[in-house]
Amino acid sequence: MIRKSLVAVSALAAIAAFTITSQPAEAAGCTIASAKSHGLNASNVSDRSQKKLNRKINHWAKKNGLSTVRVGTVSTICTKKTLAVCTSSAKVCP
Repeated sequence: MIRKSLVAVSALAAIAAFTITSQPAEAAGCTIASAKSHGLNASNVSDRSQKKLNRKINHWAKKNGLSTVRVGTVSTICTKKTLAVCTSSAKVCP
């Protein structure tokens, strides 16, 4: 009887250990925020894209009840076809 319960307990422990280690690692609730803008002048569009990104970050912080957040390096990528399209993105953590 003791041997059967020992086997059952060790099987449950193995299943629990596998379940815990197979969960994806969370980066403390961090998220990637991005914003896109279109326009004729690339420098104006870049500024507008960064302003939109700041609004998104502030909205995300308020929605999650945070008074301060850490923002990683902001990258802005612009392409010029008929219109300039700029995308700004940053990693945001509580």
